[in-house]
Amino acid sequence: MALILREHYQHLAEYAVWKIEEEPEFYLKGLILSEWEQNYLNRINHPKRRITWLASRYLLKLLLNTSAFVELLFDEHGKPYVANDIVKVSISHCDTYAAAMVSRECGVGIDIETPERDISPIQNKFLSPTELEQINTGDKRELLMVYWGAKEVIYKIYGKRKLEFKDDMYIKPFILQQRGDIDGMLMKNGLVADYLMHYFQNDRFILVVGVEKEVSILNQ
Repeated sequence: MALILREHYQHLAEYAVWKIEEEPEFYLKGLILSEWEQNYLNRINHPKRRITWLASRYLLKLLLNTSAFVELLFDEHGKPYVANDIVKVSISHCDTYAAAMVSRECGVGIDIETPERDISPIQNKFLSPTELEQINTGDKRELLMVYWGAKEVIYKIYGKRKLEFKDDMYIKPFILQQRGDIDGMLMKNGLVADYLMHYFQNDRFILVVGVEKEVSILNQ
């Protein structure tokens, strides 16, 4: 069993990380797939993509603590939802890790990345000038990845397309540690939303999780 992290967040949600070490048959034994899911799985030819697809769904069932069928679908914007349960979900995966987050209280988002990934060439595309000033330090690869992960989390909670990482989201300054808290906000078409996020980093992965804190609508 390769469950390496499982925690509650803000008494509102629960998340976990799974180290993918098993063969596909291990996950298939614990899953009940619909005809649509089975057909989709059969069309996945790349072995790594196939195993991460299975592992993320297996981990989701583990968090929901159920052996029953979990009908995981995606809406018109690509946001995952469980059709046969009233629960908010988010999934992510990278390399040999799968991550999932669930809540019955509020919207959730989770993002997992490899620390080796270097996104500095595109930092100007997802960070505002103010945010770039905030991270103008020496070695900032890990810091950039946490900023990226935080914006991915906000994007997943918002759950709609046409959201600009650079212009519509803002991550407040924080000091990078092994783990810590982040405040973020989204401003889009009169919508203002605040998010509480938490990050965890080590030499294997960088994880960011979050929940929606408060939403308000400005007069247009």
